Amino acid sequence: MQFLLLIALWSVCASGIEIEIRFPLLEKQLSQQLFSQDGKHYVRGHPASRCNYAFLTSPYFRSRDGKLLITARFSGSSSLDVFGRCVGFADSFDFEVLSVLTIRNGTLVLKDPQVQVLSRQTFYSRQVQRALRASIRDAVEYPIREELRKILLAGAAPGPYRISIQSLEVRAVQVLPESLLVSVDTRLLIE
Repeated sequence: MQFLLLIALWSVCASGIEIEIRFPLLEKQLSQQLFSQDGKHYVRGHPASRCNYAFLTSPYFRSRDGKLLITARFSGSSSLDVFGRCVGFADSFDFEVLSVLTIRNGTLVLKDPQVQVLSRQTFYSRQVQRALRASIRDAVEYPIREELRKILLAGAAPGPYRISIQSLEVRAVQVLPESLLVSVDTRLLIE
């Protein structure tokens, strides 16, 4: 019986598998990787910066028209410290990124992301929007091949067999209404 189960597992893996990843898990993983400083991701400055900083918070994932939609909050200041007071520009606002997803060297990346500020347009928000358009593509990368490798190994039940992953290639990713559907080719060794 166990041998038949192994053959069935092999036939499924030989033809490729699809893995569905729900957005809350993706948010959690991205938050742990990028938003690691009290829930913030600094794009300029650091937590001790008083007048000259920029950070992103509160990422939220969903889909729109088959693309990934990320909303987040930007807070920043481009000011000088003049006698203990910050003099210059500062603002906080929500923004969204709408993008097609693609795979590059086992990493999930944004392709042609569109950035839109969701509140009133100010001089500062327009400058930030331009900067985000130029940098967001490189800022959001998710090592999906390595994460899937961890998930598959964690799911291998302990028993009389040892399972190792010989190869794992991510073929494609599709954005569904509540999740990402990842097509994977893999070869497992069972001994």
